[in-house]
Amino acid sequence: MKIAVLGCGYVGAEFARQAKAAGHEVLGVVRSEASRDKLRGEGIAAEAFDLYAGDWALLPKQFDAVVYAASTGGGGPEAYALAYDVGVKRALAWAREVGAQAFVFTSSTGVYRQDDGRIVDEESVVGGAPTADAILGGERAVLSSGFAKARVLRFGGLYGPGRHHMVDQLRRGDHVIGGRVDHYINYLHRDDAASSVLAAVIAGPAGARVYNVGDGHPVTKEALARWIAERLGQSAPIFDPSAPAGPRVAKGGRTQPSRIVATGRIRSELSWKPVFTDVFFGLAPFLG
Repeated sequence: MKIAVLGCGYVGAEFARQAKAAGHEVLGVVRSEASRDKLRGEGIAAEAFDLYAGDWALLPKQFDAVVYAASTGGGGPEAYALAYDVGVKRALAWAREVGAQAFVFTSSTGVYRQDDGRIVDEESVVGGAPTADAILGGERAVLSSGFAKARVLRFGGLYGPGRHHMVDQLRRGDHVIGGRVDHYINYLHRDDAASSVLAAVIAGPAGARVYNVGDGHPVTKEALARWIAERLGQSAPIFDPSAPAGPRVAKGGRTQPSRIVATGRIRSELSWKPVFTDVFFGLAPFLG
């Protein structure tokens, strides 16, 4: 299968590696020449291209599947609208021109609005905030696109190599954990996020489908912080709601909601399951 990956960042690059290892022909489309050269150095075909203003005719032709994994890199509603509205719609038009039969959009469980610890699934109410509504604009465009496989993957909180903020914070001696700490976080390891994209491309029923993707074992921020501190041989952290909550929350201006995201649909329809069954297992290699 020939697959174009639009946005080879944290998840997209790992997906490209996994897809190539599985025998697929992959093209990674990235923002910068530096990122392009890095992928090429790994043996992955890559092109530097502006998804929002570039001339799509300059990209190679004929793909079986297109994966849209571009992200905002943080930022507010304008950045979200550019990535998840303008970018997605341009990508869909190009995917039709190159003959793709499958289109996969990596979305976020941040589209849900619930904040009372309840269980939410793919049919639960979504939207209500500018960033969530921008993402949903992209989702709606994909789901109504008419591709033989139109997939929306709503990722939980991503972590993994190079992204384990709380481990780094406590290891450097900053023991004050800020923001809300009683909320459930639905984690997802980078490698499992990538494998879910591959499953969405090659498996499951035809038509438009939305899938929540997470390890299925949400934990509270407090429980995770206490566990990390114990593993590092430290005393219990200090929890201060008035202290900064973390770089991603501060950068995006988002709150920290509490909900349990159900992930049964992707497991049953795509026969997908995470290798990293919970965040404790997933973070263990970074605590040695």
